Amino acid sequence: MKKSSWLIGALVGLSLLAAACGGSGADVEELNVAYFAEWPTPNQYGQADGSFGDAVGTKINWIPLSSGGEMAEAMEAGSVDIAYSQGLTPFANFVNSGADLKLVGIAVAYAEADNCVAQGSLGVTKDNAAEVLAGKTVMTPFGNVTHYKMLSMMEYLGVDLNSLNIVQAEGGATTAAAFEAGDIDVGCAFGGSIVNMQNAGGNLIMTGAEHESEVGIFTYDIIGIPAKFGEEHPETVTAFLKATQEFNDAWAADPEGRNPTIASAAGMADVGNFLGGDVWFSFPSVEEQLSADWLGGYVQNNIKEQLATFVRLGQIDSALDDFSSFIDTSYLEAIE
Repeated sequence: MKKSSWLIGALVGLSLLAAACGGSGADVEELNVAYFAEWPTPNQYGQADGSFGDAVGTKINWIPLSSGGEMAEAMEAGSVDIAYSQGLTPFANFVNSGADLKLVGIAVAYAEADNCVAQGSLGVTKDNAAEVLAGKTVMTPFGNVTHYKMLSMMEYLGVDLNSLNIVQAEGGATTAAAFEAGDIDVGCAFGGSIVNMQNAGGNLIMTGAEHESEVGIFTYDIIGIPAKFGEEHPETVTAFLKATQEFNDAWAADPEGRNPTIASAAGMADVGNFLGGDVWFSFPSVEEQLSADWLGGYVQNNIKEQLATFVRLGQIDSALDDFSSFIDTSYLEAIE
């Protein structure tokens, strides 16, 4: 009788322990997370030493990719479980084409870290852009937010899009190299390539703040997952989002102490203006992400507006009427 009571008590204790552990962390042995190199974010503080994985509750395989389109393809192929800081536009284009993906969070907002730089010798301003840029060569990635911002900006400034020689970029480094060599008149990119083009004598046609206030374009990246992965491993997705918030908060409390480690993980000498100085990056809290300013309505409408622009400008044939089904806030809502 004593043995039976002891055994029952032990089993109950183990069950409670398992429930406590299993209900608040990852339920997979390892997690494949796609990210961008030279795109420093607070979670990278725990990339090399594994502390971010510890916070999530599993080993994380960090997979560097070069575009949001590659992230979407990798999620469709099953080789990536979570795409961190995926561009909204490639996500939208893929789900519009039938990809079974879900947007589960906002990674980072960055108006100034994605832009177009013109050769300084052109003397381009907002007032003369329509005349000066006619017939010029522009290099930009296709199907992402950089592409969308470029098209919207040119249209806003009155530039004849049909007159432009628009060349597809293979990456930011390629764009910066072509700009420095004088092979292109305007280079559109994100991250360090913008700084490199400005250092080579280029100037911004419009600032990120002007894109927001005048053109109405807000630039941000999302956290995407394959829908099936979320259905099968909801606790893992929630644990990742919770750990991301914790690392964002820890960085905000001590940016100078964490930035060198983040820069090293991002493959950079320093974090530059991404996370230092006139900081380009901002990280919405869980509460903010769930508000009407983000996943409570704005993002759904923003996706629709972006793809409607692509349809109107002949970049894609058609767009869905509603994208609400591709946004799932349940994982954020489950954070305790």
